[in-house]
Amino acid sequence: MKIIVDKESLYKAVDRADSIIFSKNVNTILSNCLFNVTKDEMEIISTDNEIAIKTRIEVVADEALSFLVNGKKFSSILKELPSGELELNVNDKLQIDISSTFKNITGKYSIIAADAANYPEIPEFIESDSIEIEQPILREMLKKIIYAASRDTIKPVFNGIYFTIENGNIITAVSTDSRRLSMISRKINASISNLEGFIIPLKTINEISKMLESSGTCNFTVTNNQCFYRIGETDIISRIVDGQFPNYKHVIPKDYVIETVIETKSLLDSIRRAIIFASEPSYKVILNFSSGKLTINANTADLGLVEEEINLDTSFDSDITLGINAQFLIDSLKEIDSHYVKCSITGQMNPLTLIPQDDANHISVIMPIQIKSSNE
Repeated sequence: MKIIVDKESLYKAVDRADSIIFSKNVNTILSNCLFNVTKDEMEIISTDNEIAIKTRIEVVADEALSFLVNGKKFSSILKELPSGELELNVNDKLQIDISSTFKNITGKYSIIAADAANYPEIPEFIESDSIEIEQPILREMLKKIIYAASRDTIKPVFNGIYFTIENGNIITAVSTDSRRLSMISRKINASISNLEGFIIPLKTINEISKMLESSGTCNFTVTNNQCFYRIGETDIISRIVDGQFPNYKHVIPKDYVIETVIETKSLLDSIRRAIIFASEPSYKVILNFSSGKLTINANTADLGLVEEEINLDTSFDSDITLGINAQFLIDSLKEIDSHYVKCSITGQMNPLTLIPQDDANHISVIMPIQIKSSNE
């Protein structure tokens, strides 16, 4: 069997599929990528039994064939070959001979494939039931909230992003690690029934984020305990996290004692300086909101101390002093594009809420750290 294929297209497809495969996979079959070849298309599939990737490229082949190849080894070979067409010859023993049409490359390279008979069946994407969303919208949503998801896989409901669709065309994404929460809502060009919330694992979210581009659309659908995303010529199939996501609407405060608007960059720069004097792992800094100013303090015995003031245009009836994780605050502020951010507090042991001045549908909530005094 002979296959003619563009080297760059093949390399990118194999590299993309192989990205979800563990290097020390105990299942030999799942250490490989599945190649399904027809006369005009090559479909490359990988899975770790939690997430699967299917991607398609154009080829010219003289027959149809399926085989398994170690993706890491194959992509390593392809990476070092020059751009242009490749010729792959697969013999009866499933040895793949690779040759380049580039004139300065005269060598031939061989890699051993395996029979594909026992590779697990991967569900097909059902496009007729899918929801279309613009790639830039989904990419922005994921970028702005992914930082708040937990990296701790012991609590799976926190180790992912929660999605829901309400009012027919409002999609909301929420992440939390129980100490902070980030939420964003966007309108999509669709009119659909409300979609009950579901949690997509963080590993899947990371793969989706890598594939999203600054233009075009993608499609997704949810069936039973699986979700499907189609981005260009690539499908991502993933399990949905089994569990109850916290009621994020109850976490976001409704009434505030203090509300003030601060220049985002000024606050971010001040917190970045203050965190130098905050100790791990809490990175505690003290925020004191008083009439006309915000004072930021950090004091660690073996590091030193810092105190900065930011002038505010807001007057308060009473002062509030709040302990906060500086790294959490930096993570939130970095994802705010607005020139100004609204900071809201209900009390010393209540969350700090951050909302961009020009985007009320992007909300970050950070739980406070207990303090003994404003000077601690």
